Amino acid sequence: MSQHYLKHLFQPRAVAVFGASERPESVGGRILANLLHGAYTGPVYAINPKHRAIAGHPCHASISELSRPVDLAVIATPGPTVPAVLRACGEHGVRAAIIITAGFGETGDAGRALEAELLVLARSFRMRLLGPNCLGLMRPSLGLNATFSKSEARPGGLALVSQSGALCTAIVDWGQAHALGFSAVVSTGAALDVDFGDVLDFLAQDAATQSILLYVEGVRHARSFMSGLRAAARLKPVIVLKAGRHEQGTRAAVTHTGAIVGNDDVFDAALARAGVVRALSIEQLFAAAQLLDNRCLTGGKRLCIITNGGGLGVMAIDRAADLKLDFASLSATTLESLNAVLPAHWSHANPVDILGDAGPERYRAAVAACIGDDNVDGVLVLLSPQAMTDGSACAQAVLAAS
Repeated sequence: MSQHYLKHLFQPRAVAVFGASERPESVGGRILANLLHGAYTGPVYAINPKHRAIAGHPCHASISELSRPVDLAVIATPGPTVPAVLRACGEHGVRAAIIITAGFGETGDAGRALEAELLVLARSFRMRLLGPNCLGLMRPSLGLNATFSKSEARPGGLALVSQSGALCTAIVDWGQAHALGFSAVVSTGAALDVDFGDVLDFLAQDAATQSILLYVEGVRHARSFMSGLRAAARLKPVIVLKAGRHEQGTRAAVTHTGAIVGNDDVFDAALARAGVVRALSIEQLFAAAQLLDNRCLTGGKRLCIITNGGGLGVMAIDRAADLKLDFASLSATTLESLNAVLPAHWSHANPVDILGDAGPERYRAAVAACIGDDNVDGVLVLLSPQAMTDGSACAQAVLAAS
């Protein structure tokens, strides 16, 4: 099988950090520390003509001093210096670069002219660029943290691709608290070269990636984006959260990344055609991340609802109908099993109302009976706090039964 054209970005054998600094609070200092103190096993080269060593680690005046190849350059130097850095990298044979620095297309004509110069250089050296104005890239399975984030993502099967570096950091922080693991965390920033389509093409083929989350503010290369979405969605679940759904948000997105933002209805239709699920809030994106990480995926749309409150069940039915889900018809065997473990006045239908005084054992028995029914593809369990209900114990019982 041929190697993917983004291999040097996602699986670098050696990394050089331009703008490496002895100041730990600086961007270059944080990137260098993340690479040196993590589990990454490849060589890491600090590049800064102002230093000969940083925290005991050798520092080089330029990449030309190195006698060994470098796959990935991480550039955190001021914008006007980036073209010269990129040229030096190309002459050394570097095939991928992450441009952390901001101050390009989002600043106006001068910034766009600088971007055009970077693209010409990258193409002349067959080099791929991530950024500019981005957080960087994490590959937890390799111990690679080429970002200036203070957080470290745990290894797992969920890939996060975001135009916002701040959102990457927030989700990684949230993932730490919820034991959520990532195969990759990619901040595309302004997406001058490598865009969503390229990253999706890689992740679709990446064995470590089981599912994909996208945060989108705008799309520069619509054809590549749709092609990547379709390829990935055929193989793995893909969830998209798009900012700038209204006029005010659209203006803010252009200011942030300089991206092209299209009509939201068109975007929504394109996602549906590609077989992608759209999240409408950060809460929905977090919920999707947790669900996908647990790999609790159903094979159909027949839903069974278990609740300790009748009103909750009715509201759940309404929402499920909005989403065009089907309601499972419980088999005679399941009804018989439920009759044996539930009070006589339970609902005797779906939703399964196990009544307000339900405890952990009642929840466990109801979930076990319904989840084993061949007519049921998925079970939604609702718990309304009651004076006599131990919510934590009930939750543990549900997990044990499923």
